[in-house]
Parts: sequence; C-alpha cells; structure tokens
Amino acid sequence: MKNLRVKMELVDGVLLPDTTVEMWDQFWNFQAREDDILIATYPKAGTTWTQEIVDLILIQGDVEKSMRAPCFLKVPFLDLNAKPLPSVPWGSWFDHVIGWWNAKDKHRILYVFFEDMVEEPKREIKKILQFLEKDVSEEVFEKILHHTSFEIMKDNPMTNYSVLPPEVMDQSVSKFMRKGKVGDWKNHFSVSQNILFNEEYKKKMEESGLTFRDEL
Repeated sequence: MKNLRVKMELVDGVLLPDTTVEMWDQFWNFQAREDDILIATYPKAGTTWTQEIVDLILIQGDVEKSMRAPCFLKVPFLDLNAKPLPSVPWGSWFDHVIGWWNAKDKHRILYVFFEDMVEEPKREIKKILQFLEKDVSEEVFEKILHHTSFEIMKDNPMTNYSVLPPEVMDQSVSKFMRKGKVGDWKNHFSVSQNILFNEEYKKKMEESGLTFRDEL
C-alpha cells in the first residue's frame, strides 16, 4: 500500500506540509477580494470550529448544505504568518499570535479566543455574526449553536476528518477532535515543563498587551 502520510518541507525556514509546498506559488500570488473572509489560526486552536461557524452563518444555518464537503475544502486552511523556526511545523506560536495582534491597528480584525468559545459559545457566535455584519433568526442561530457544539462536530464526518484515509491521519492513534476542553495541558506537562513554559511565555508576551487563559 502506498504511504500517504503527509511529509514536511522547509519554505523560508518554516516547516510546511508538502501538499502546501507544491502549491506555494499559487498561495503567494493569491489576490484577495474586498469581501473575502480570512480565518487565521494556529493549528489545533479552534480552526475547524471557527470554519464551521462561519460557513453556517454564510449559508444561513443550512445544515444539509454544510454537509457538501469537508471543512478543510469548504474553508481551506493555510497559515502565512509564521517566522522561521525549523524544528516546529508552521513556525512559532508566539510569532503567530503576536503578529496578528499587532496587525489590529492596520486591519479590521476580530480576535476570538478558544477559551472564550468553550466558556460561552453563544456569546462568541454573536460576536462573529456582528463582525461579519450578518443577521439570522433566533431559530437559525440555535441551529448554528447546536450544529457547532463539540458533541455534534466530533461525530460529523465533514468536521472530524474521518473522510481522510488512515494512511494520512490515523485516528486510532489520536482522534482529530480530542476533548474540546480548556486545561488539558495539565495531563501532558510535567511541573518542570510548566515552569519552563511560563518563563518563556512571560518573556515573549509581557510587552504585547495580549493575555491568554490556560484554565476556566
């Protein structure tokens, strides 16, 4: 059987999937339209969740239509804001979030935090609606809220990446949609690792004016 696992290659010092590298010229030369919507997230930070919310808003909560294709085809994902950090795919998380945060004075940007979405999804979906200057009925809003809940999305083949063959994403090893909770780092970081991370976080973020919560 052919090995379909995604390989990583360097582009300007940043590790990216080879499928992205093959199309790099198209990405680099892409010309956005005035009404284009850009969802910029670091991987595994609520990307699929935001993609599905935005798609459902734009199609007025038509759940049947939302099943037309996997989320990564309906709303292609590409991070173009990573600075060189060869050992980490997609580059530095710090550079990503600080870069977009600093862009707030030049562009119309809505910042949505994963922790806020978990805490109160209804509030955050309303923020996205307002930012997109869209209006939906209460019935459609509740449909969007329900369809984008973690429990529904983890069983939805258009959002849980189960349409990909195991050679590309072996979900018997790790599910694409894991727990949908805040604070799971406690089950993975040792005390010493957490101390090191907090030191690095303070050093990189203290002058940004940007703060994150790591638990609710």
